[in-house]
Amino acid sequence: MARASLKPPSAPLAPDAGDALETLVHQFADPLSFFRELVQNSVDAGSREVEIRFEYEPPRGGGEGAMVVHVDDWGEGMDRAIIDTQLTRLFSSSKEGDLTKIGKFGIGFVSVFALEPDAVCVDTSRGGENWRVLFRKDRTFTRIARDEPVEGTKVRLIKSASRDEFEKLRERAREVVAYWCRHLPAEVRFDGKRINEPLDLDLPVTVRHVEADTEVVAGYTIDGARFSGYYNKGLTLLEEPSGLFPGVAFKLSSRYLEHTLTRDNVVRDRNFDKAIGIVQRLVERELPARLFERLEEEVARDPESEAAGRLYLLATRRLERRPRCLAASAARRVFRDLAGTPVTLGAVREAARRGRLERSVPGSAVGEALARGGSLVLHAAAGGPAAAALANLFGLIPEGADERLCRPQPLEDGRIPAGAAALCRATADLLRAGKAKLSGVHLARFDTPASRIADRVAVTQRSFGETTPLDDARKLGASVFSRKRALVLNAAHPAVARLLVLAPREAELAAYLGLKLFFLDHRLNVELDAELVLRAMEARCRRRTA
Repeated sequence: MARASLKPPSAPLAPDAGDALETLVHQFADPLSFFRELVQNSVDAGSREVEIRFEYEPPRGGGEGAMVVHVDDWGEGMDRAIIDTQLTRLFSSSKEGDLTKIGKFGIGFVSVFALEPDAVCVDTSRGGENWRVLFRKDRTFTRIARDEPVEGTKVRLIKSASRDEFEKLRERAREVVAYWCRHLPAEVRFDGKRINEPLDLDLPVTVRHVEADTEVVAGYTIDGARFSGYYNKGLTLLEEPSGLFPGVAFKLSSRYLEHTLTRDNVVRDRNFDKAIGIVQRLVERELPARLFERLEEEVARDPESEAAGRLYLLATRRLERRPRCLAASAARRVFRDLAGTPVTLGAVREAARRGRLERSVPGSAVGEALARGGSLVLHAAAGGPAAAALANLFGLIPEGADERLCRPQPLEDGRIPAGAAALCRATADLLRAGKAKLSGVHLARFDTPASRIADRVAVTQRSFGETTPLDDARKLGASVFSRKRALVLNAAHPAVARLLVLAPREAELAAYLGLKLFFLDHRLNVELDAELVLRAMEARCRRRTA
């Protein structure tokens, strides 16, 4: 039980002192900033946990109810000397010049009155002394000696409020506490749930530096934005989007950082410059190295993954901003060839310089043929992250090998289907009857990985089995200036499979239908169709009457 002190209630402040106090009470833009001040005092008092609780007492017999806000800590507490010289006297702080404390001005507690409470009650114990300090609405106070001790300091704010006002204030207070106490090492609980978190950044690539009383974490942002956060022992001093380094976010927590009197900025002094120097070294040296290290790891796992895409984007942005970094990163193995072998940036740059750089996917007939021919063919699917990086860094045209070229795969001898000879012979006869410059008709497979001709019935080639530009794959001329070309039928196409069944009985009809499908999507017209039908019928009649 508390017993009354012999000391009478304090008298109201003199007018000039009252004006000064009023200024200090309303010094912060947000009245709820008092949570920051109380938590700061708790941490300075050595408390490893702070508990913030909201309670609502419904009205009795009409009128408004009351909210009770608790801020409890388990720190060193206060004795009478501290209460008289620090809690109840402005600008008298033992923290001045002590870099182990966050607060510097001895005015933090005054901020509780910005909420305009009806009463504030502080219970505290230290050195065998147990005290309750009761502040009234007019900010006069009474110090009362208590019989029972408390561990640390317990602060209660009582204020008349409706249920709706209580709920809105509690939700807003949760946001305020989460912001200001974001990275405190002490556990800060709000209505029973921990609200603070470790000093970290949720970014694909980060680096960390820790030394005595200073910790920095920095990373590249995906959208290229800037961010800087400054903290003292994890208590937020300032967070701002206008960071110091393009495309970089960092958080800096140091006991050497101090906030300004109004708590809206960081003091830019020698200590600040020293701390920023640590950040700069981290951003310029360790962060780029970690980026390429992470990219190497991800490419070794899957160069087409979403994670690889983010890292390629960050690496590209880094190299575009600082081209000299390309030479410094030449040994980094951040691409893979079709066989899965890691390839360095230097090798890619050299291949691009010689015009022998290509991209494809494993299993591509085109890609493998180009690799055998001496080109460096990288594993980079169309529209994928590696392809975008190659285009941005080395000017590799957006169209990869498989978007420009095709390469039908000849059938092995044991896999040539029945009906192939009849279909090819009848097709060749039909074309030569029309004076087409034809070297032969062949059967092949078009369905290799990344093939752009897998759904075509046929293509033409200058020589059967070579790599052919897609733009030439439909050419078949009949003029004196035309070169002979081979017509290659797609053995894996469902329509060709049906024609192979038909060919032993009706070879001419099968040949006509196959050529009609070949010409259908680029130059078939009524005259050509009628001519093909007529040739097919004539050839059939000749065969039947022979």
